[in-house]
Amino acid sequence: MSQTAAASKFKQLSPAEFFYNNRSMAGFDNASRAAYTVVRELIENSLDACDVYGIPPVLYISIKTLLGDDMEILVADNGIGVPRRHMADAFGRVFFGSKYYVKQNRGTFGLGGKMAILYGQLTTGEPVDVRTSVGKDIAHMLLNIDVSENEPVIVRREDERNPGSFHGTSIRLRFKGDMVSARSRILKYLRMSRIALPYSTIVYSDPEGFFFFAPALTEQQPKPPKEAPPHPYGVDIVKIKEMIESSKRGTPLNKFLMKFSRVGVDTSQKFAEYLGLDPSLQVKRLGEPEIKRIAEGFRSYRFLPPDGSSLSPLGPETIRTGLQAEYSPEYIVVETRPPSAYEGFAFVIEAAIAYGGSIPPATGQDEARLLRFANKIPLIYDSSNDVAMKVILEDVDWRNYSLDPKNDPLIFLTHVVASKVPFKTAGKEYVADREEVRREIRLAFRECARQLKVYLSRKTYQLHEHQRKERMLEYINLLSKYSAALSGRPVLKSDTLLKLVGRDGGEPGSPENGQGGVRVAKGQEKEVAL
Repeated sequence: MSQTAAASKFKQLSPAEFFYNNRSMAGFDNASRAAYTVVRELIENSLDACDVYGIPPVLYISIKTLLGDDMEILVADNGIGVPRRHMADAFGRVFFGSKYYVKQNRGTFGLGGKMAILYGQLTTGEPVDVRTSVGKDIAHMLLNIDVSENEPVIVRREDERNPGSFHGTSIRLRFKGDMVSARSRILKYLRMSRIALPYSTIVYSDPEGFFFFAPALTEQQPKPPKEAPPHPYGVDIVKIKEMIESSKRGTPLNKFLMKFSRVGVDTSQKFAEYLGLDPSLQVKRLGEPEIKRIAEGFRSYRFLPPDGSSLSPLGPETIRTGLQAEYSPEYIVVETRPPSAYEGFAFVIEAAIAYGGSIPPATGQDEARLLRFANKIPLIYDSSNDVAMKVILEDVDWRNYSLDPKNDPLIFLTHVVASKVPFKTAGKEYVADREEVRREIRLAFRECARQLKVYLSRKTYQLHEHQRKERMLEYINLLSKYSAALSGRPVLKSDTLLKLVGRDGGEPGSPENGQGGVRVAKGQEKEVAL
């Protein structure tokens, strides 16, 4: 061993210590962004504790200013709660949680909430105050995180009475942050959450006295996602060995293969024959060469794509309800693509375009107005790097649909629903440019644009028809007046004139009802005023 190598110092970092030292990776790189990230992470944990289990979320968020730049946030929810035996680890151990399964979750690593707690501990030295209940007594705990050991340190623990059988969790956390700079992004996040979650109730107050209340607008709630087995395209040699190790002794190969998503009796039999292996061979007896052959076969054999049972899309009605509440557009078109997959992970793309109404025309800015969501998470930062923005600016020729994203009164929306969202960074701010995802977003927007073009074309046609009939009515009105003067007969009734130009006396309507005209009282004798 060389002297240089002998003199080198080696040290093992715990997961908590690694993220403690690299907190900018998770969005805690400055006081403003840290304040926003703390709020967002705690809200998302609360939302997951509710709607993943089919509970209509009710959230209360309060932020107060303490001495200096110290702040205190309280987030309370009516979620499923955390069992007492898991409470310390759930809030005090990095990479411990309920999100390490193949199904849709807001979080990717189960890390965000702990990073908020670590950030609060780093900047104020105060423990996090947690109350939670699954419907029995309320467990109350103050704890810190031992960074070097990645273990919870319980400062105080006690049980409280729960006569109302309340279930849910509340977290009170002190941290240093710049609320003045973060306030606009936090409010944008809440408004976007209202769009994606119109079935939730959100109450928010901040140090400046701002109060935000978003009541539930609908009782319709997306179905919760289900845990799904791994898909063959998404596993490697390590995962195969892990599954073999956990299999019962005597399990044959064909039965083992049926543990994977979309692999049934026939497929397992054909795949074993494709590999040249005996379907009845016990998996515990598979050697390294056979396991490698299975892993390579998973990549080359053509399996059915994941079925999407592990996903919970918002659905067209939920998206329409949210957009209508926030923007009151004239027209909304929503497209949900069928389930697809990347690297064996199922995903669904939902896209929408809202037009007109209270949406002001765009200002010709470089980017279109795009609302981005991933697993119901509003994405606020780095929109220019998101794959959806690239699709809008590069992949779709909007002139084919008589649209101009940079000048027309348009709002675009994308929602990536996936068992593993391909985020580009640990901060979960934008979706990476994966070809499979980009293709589905492109197809979804093209279908939305096609439907919007049909609507606008119908609207333009009916506007022209209305204008044509108005001119005809003017001429017929004059003819009726002069004819009556020459013949000595009374002027024709207004409803008779309207029938002559093919109108029924109704007001100009939208393309949906196809009506047009000027409302005139039935039986009115005077000339039609133009």
